[in-house]
Amino acid sequence: MARVTLKLWGLTCDKCVQHVTEDLSELEGVDSVEITRGEDKSGTAVVTGAAIPADEVLIETVKGAGDYTVEAIERQ
Repeated sequence: MARVTLKLWGLTCDKCVQHVTEDLSELEGVDSVEITRGEDKSGTAVVTGAAIPADEVLIETVKGAGDYTVEAIERQ
């Protein structure tokens, strides 16, 4: 099982977390998404799955969910 950690920016509320979680969860190859929101607008998303899409797809999906950006990606 693959695992990718995304450092996010722009998460101001729980609804933001919900939007990003839902959009990432809909991607083919993604089994689960867990997002932790920081006290500022930052957050961390841990995406797991058998075949997680390319970084560009993850970045565009996060952008498409709202006014959010991916600051860094770490694949494990």
